[in-house]
Amino acid sequence: MTSTLSTAADTVLPHPDSPLTPTLLDAIRDSAATGDETSDLVPSHDLMLDEGLFHLLVPRELGGAGGTATDWFDAGLAVARADPSAGWIMLQGAAQSAWIAVSADPSFASSFFAARRTIATSSAGQATAERDGDYYLVRDAHWAYVSGSQGASYVGGMVRTTRPDGGPETRMVLVPATEATIERSWDPHGLRGTGSHHLHLGDSLIVPATHTFTWPVLTITRPGTLATAAGHVLWMVAVSAAAVNLGAARWALEAAIASAQTKLHRFDTVPVIRQSPFIRAIAGLEGQVELAVAGLRRLLDELWQQASTGEQPTMGQRARLRLAAAHAVDTGSHVVREAISLVGADALHRSHPLERLARDVEMLRNHVVVSPSTREQLGTVLLGTYEGPQGFV
Repeated sequence: MTSTLSTAADTVLPHPDSPLTPTLLDAIRDSAATGDETSDLVPSHDLMLDEGLFHLLVPRELGGAGGTATDWFDAGLAVARADPSAGWIMLQGAAQSAWIAVSADPSFASSFFAARRTIATSSAGQATAERDGDYYLVRDAHWAYVSGSQGASYVGGMVRTTRPDGGPETRMVLVPATEATIERSWDPHGLRGTGSHHLHLGDSLIVPATHTFTWPVLTITRPGTLATAAGHVLWMVAVSAAAVNLGAARWALEAAIASAQTKLHRFDTVPVIRQSPFIRAIAGLEGQVELAVAGLRRLLDELWQQASTGEQPTMGQRARLRLAAAHAVDTGSHVVREAISLVGADALHRSHPLERLARDVEMLRNHVVVSPSTREQLGTVLLGTYEGPQGFV
């Protein structure tokens, strides 16, 4: 499958076979303000679900598009350019569908992909689980930051348990969304449309073992290129954050250029768009975004090509990819801030898209997968002094 989008900053025209039509992207952008007001992205979620965006990585034999990591990144970049909240939901939803495809019990995976469905999970909880035959007894089944929970068919989160040999293990557990209580707790200043609410499944519940899978290191049940590439999942979370902020940066530049078409500073004789400082600044910011996008695409292509030969990415490769993603998150945030400076006070009005974009990009700069402590740990991988758990990288 070829890349779904051109990387040119001035277009979001999709590959002819892509579900990312201009009509779909326009609909996603049109719903962005409503999602921001209500902390509810179900309308955009359902549009993306209908178009198959959550199954871009899923193998064709399970009804997915069988796309590459770069296809997934490009699609998320385009959706985030329409609405960063929708981009996060799409990128994370597609990644989690991929985890089920390659790691879930084959019977559950076949049933799950018999229709278009999504899952929403989180590792932000203190749940524990104990294996009892074909089931897990889960206690304290409560999780925060369950992005996309309102539109998902299955929900759940990470639990701490033990392997048959007595060693520690972490797994994701899934239950039908109808069995969950969603607490509308998500009230941040940015990415409000992700609906990343708290999820409650009770103080104890029984979950079939077939509705669980190891995480963040996947136990593979369906080998292939996707399984080899995605066996250690946290790079996918980091790249999701990068795609969101870079997509937001592209929208910010678009918004700044649109404002500059007619903006006149006091005593100016020509609009801002014809003034040298604006032209030079836009050129520099475009270059920063394109460099970050190109770098990530190259690393993703390299990872995927290697996985296609059956060779797993090394810890060093995953660390470099995650560090590049972390830097891209910062680049996207910087570009949005600079775009606001170019526009001036108009960009601070809630009616201007740059006001919301500024709030959105700051959220992911604080995500744990790109935090300063995480970057330090990844740096020790490159230096050969890493002492943490393998699953972290």
